[in-house]
Amino acid sequence: MLLKNTLKTVTLSVMASIILVGCSSNDSVSSDGTNIIGSVVKGPISDATIEILDASGNLLASTTSKDGLFSFPQMDLTSDFYILKSTGGSYEDEATSVLVTLLETQGLKTLLTKNELQAMISQKTHLAMTPETTIYAEIVMNSIESGEELTTAMSSAETLISNALIKDSSPLAQLDGDKFMRRGDFTSAFPKDQSEAFARNRAISFSYLVKDLNLSASSAFDVIDLLVEDYKDGRADGIKLKDGRDVNVSESFALSRTRLFQNTTDKMRRGELNEGQIAQLEKMGFDTEMFNNTSGADTELLNELVTQYLASTTLPTLHTLPLLSDEDGNTTDTKESYTLKATEGVNVSIQTPEGNWTTPMWRYNNNPLPVLIKTSRGTEMTLTLDNNLTVDSTIHWHGFKIPAIMDGGPDVPVAPGSTKDYTFTMNQPAASLWFHPHPDMQTGKQVYMGLSGVYLIEDTITKELEDAKTLPTGDKDTVLLIQDRRFTDESNGVRELAYMTNEADSDGMMGDTILVNGSVMPKQEVSNTLHRFRLYNVSNARNYDFALSDGSEFTIVGTDGGLLDKPVKVDHIMLGAAQRVEIIVDFANYSVGDKVLLVSKPFNGDMMGMMGNMGNMNGMGNMGSMNGMSGMGNMSGMGSMNAPSQTEHIDGMLPNGTPLAIMRFDITADEAEDITLYSTLPTTAEITTRLNEDDASNKGNEREFLMSMDMSQGMSGGAMSMSFVINGKTFDMNRVDEFVEAGATEIWSIRNMSPMAHPFHAHAIQYQILTRNGIPASGVDLGWKDTFLVQPGETVRVIGDFSSAEGDYMYHCHILEHEDAGMMGYFRVGDTGNLGTQQ
Repeated sequence: MLLKNTLKTVTLSVMASIILVGCSSNDSVSSDGTNIIGSVVKGPISDATIEILDASGNLLASTTSKDGLFSFPQMDLTSDFYILKSTGGSYEDEATSVLVTLLETQGLKTLLTKNELQAMISQKTHLAMTPETTIYAEIVMNSIESGEELTTAMSSAETLISNALIKDSSPLAQLDGDKFMRRGDFTSAFPKDQSEAFARNRAISFSYLVKDLNLSASSAFDVIDLLVEDYKDGRADGIKLKDGRDVNVSESFALSRTRLFQNTTDKMRRGELNEGQIAQLEKMGFDTEMFNNTSGADTELLNELVTQYLASTTLPTLHTLPLLSDEDGNTTDTKESYTLKATEGVNVSIQTPEGNWTTPMWRYNNNPLPVLIKTSRGTEMTLTLDNNLTVDSTIHWHGFKIPAIMDGGPDVPVAPGSTKDYTFTMNQPAASLWFHPHPDMQTGKQVYMGLSGVYLIEDTITKELEDAKTLPTGDKDTVLLIQDRRFTDESNGVRELAYMTNEADSDGMMGDTILVNGSVMPKQEVSNTLHRFRLYNVSNARNYDFALSDGSEFTIVGTDGGLLDKPVKVDHIMLGAAQRVEIIVDFANYSVGDKVLLVSKPFNGDMMGMMGNMGNMNGMGNMGSMNGMSGMGNMSGMGSMNAPSQTEHIDGMLPNGTPLAIMRFDITADEAEDITLYSTLPTTAEITTRLNEDDASNKGNEREFLMSMDMSQGMSGGAMSMSFVINGKTFDMNRVDEFVEAGATEIWSIRNMSPMAHPFHAHAIQYQILTRNGIPASGVDLGWKDTFLVQPGETVRVIGDFSSAEGDYMYHCHILEHEDAGMMGYFRVGDTGNLGTQQ
């Protein structure tokens, strides 16, 4: 029967950084109403043989494509349906810019009824051949051969493709225009409507799928064949590749679409999209005007920040965090005790270049600043939480390798007026750790109100390096706690903290004022030698791309879990919420009297703020207002402590990616002491151990975590609501989601299918990154991490040794508002635990 010569291999790889399938127009193709006109897109294919056949397989006519377009003369249409197919030809692979020449057995297909084809002719509409229409045509013909009626076969095939490949796969979720298409000129620079724009996007995303599966472009139609075989039974069960890998195509396709969108917005920020590509973004619902206003002013804003604060004479001096003392008074033993009394309403003086004000905050031990604990490896710790709050709280020991019962998760709350002793031995390498509350659904607020602290571990390796003057210490080792906050207007010298005051805050709480150790835009006097800074991103949701204002390089020597074996030179470093790095800045490159800023460079924060046409969601009107922004021109124009006064921002919220001034370094003294940074750690440093895939007990059966955006309809067809989930589930205190064998070493695969970056944090141990999107870890990613940023469309694979863990721990997004809303789960290590059984 017709179409049994199933298509084999044609390249489907596409440009990783644009959305358009093509941008050509073919003047030789007539649309005068007498011709059958069409587009064949992968990428557009030129010099392909295009054939039209009737339902019996009779060849009615053939022609040749040019730049993806073709036409047939008008003909009598008497058959119930028609098959159009392409074979051969060539196109430029948009991912690699390689010219791909197709075999005579390779091509695309579509199937149309007589009425559909007649309507296209009368309306001068292009029919379309894409990967989706090819799968559709194969499924329909297979169903007809099995005795199914034409209309039923067509409806079933369209429904299956829509559900398996389109529904919920786009970062721009729930748009009506994202639907299966068999008509449209997918080569035009300017799409006619939203559906045409999305269909093109999916054609590229399908190609991107092949690329993300690490397959060559020429193997793309192998995937099409596998999908046809999978769908023939009316279900999408997944496919098995030739190398034995099982692939859930629905999830993989969604990841590919997400990554394509992210790369497109990256290109747009760099000004690398043409008018047609921008028009297509607009058709799909992006608020490109807002984005252009933001990204176009980024360089100018950053320059203004640098100029303003380099010249300022009113910057406050950086606070040093208060060091707590061991309460047992015995400095010779290996036991230490500390009490942390959590208290509301502690009046804190916020010092700024424009003057000071008072803000009531929540603090430990009534201290106006976050406190610091410094200890050594092997110390037996007793840390008492004295909860003087009016609500439950806990202390989560972030990055600690300790039993779950002492981890401070939401399963063991400490009631108001109660105390809890956390007891454990610090048996892990030197690292920059921290602690903060982790009560159920209240973590974001309690951290935002001021409850957090720093925990530094030393060990024999760091002491050896410091004694040898190969690692700065003492007054050349500074902790920098960086967080953004939003304040109310001043009243009698007081400005309250404002939390969750915008609709956009559910996407992650972001303010307009950056605090460093409790002050706005402080300065630190340094000498012209090596200085070590421990950068902590303790913001609820904001990412930072840290850099020096003059573009100078600095050196990363440590990540969340401790020192790097080999220092890494960079000129910027991106940190998601809860991440830490230790950096070395060599001020010998400056003269006494010089000044340089620590800044956050502009970057493409996420796609949420660009979605300007997504219909009513949660009563917010459009997606622009969903993030508090319907266009930069509509922002309040309020001033900000860390940006020029004319910087536009939204009701106290600066969007992720906005350029920021953080603090200033003033070089005030020559330094006689010579410090030479270490080049590699001593061989006795266990932190240099690198796990590999062969060490994993679950090799070939990796544990998977899919972060996605869930859309649901309100009661009786009400407004759409949005939430972020992991593996389709929200947190349940009584459910264990994953079980890890005691002593196991496991590979975890974390995939982000949502339109914004998520910092993934897992308790219990420190992890090592294996790959990002299949690319082996390098540079800073070789360090030990308890939190790592996963960009939209990205897959990060990590490995960890659970031999030191026991009990029930959390994994979650460390955007604290996401965590509180349920983007979290439990995993159990070993047979013990305080939760119920898996549900």
